[in-house]
Amino acid sequence: MRPSKRIIVVLGMHRSGTSAVTCGLTALGVDLGNKLLPPVEGINAKGFFEDIDIYAFNMEILQAINSDWHCLAPIEPHDIETLNQKGYFLRAVDLLRRKTAGTPIFGFKDPRLAKLLPFWKPIFIHCGFDISYVLAIRNPLSIARSLANRDGFSHEKVICYGWVMS
Repeated sequence: MRPSKRIIVVLGMHRSGTSAVTCGLTALGVDLGNKLLPPVEGINAKGFFEDIDIYAFNMEILQAINSDWHCLAPIEPHDIETLNQKGYFLRAVDLLRRKTAGTPIFGFKDPRLAKLLPFWKPIFIHCGFDISYVLAIRNPLSIARSLANRDGFSHEKVICYGWVMS
C-alpha cells in the first residue's frame, strides 16, 4: 500500500496570523503550490500565502449556499448536501488531487476554511489524505481591532464577528 499524501490545513480567523503561520510552514518543506494570491500593500504586504484556486473555489461554494465570509451562521448539514448535489464534492476532490500531484506534503489556508471545514473534511477522507491541522489563535479583540483598522468595519460588527468566528 502506498503512503497517502500529507496535507496540512491552517485554520484561523482573518487577521489571526494564518499568513505568518502558513509562510513558516514553507521553511519546514511544505509545498503551498505556485498559484498564490499576490501581496497587497497596506493589507498584507508580505503575502497571504493562499492558493488562488482554493480561495476562488471557497468563495464559489459560499455563494452556492447563499453565504459569504461575513455571514455568522455556521455551515449546516443541508448546506453540505446542497453542495454535494451541485457537484462541488467531486470538483473539490479533483482540485485537491491536482494541487497535491507531484508533492509529498501540501499545505493550504484560507480563513474561510474554519467555516467550511464540515464540507472539506469528507473530501480529505475520500482522497485518503494524511491530514493535519494548524490553528492560528489570536485574542478576538485584537482581531476585531485589526479588522476595524484594515476594513473600516464598525466597532459592533468587528466585536461580534471576532467573538463568533474565533
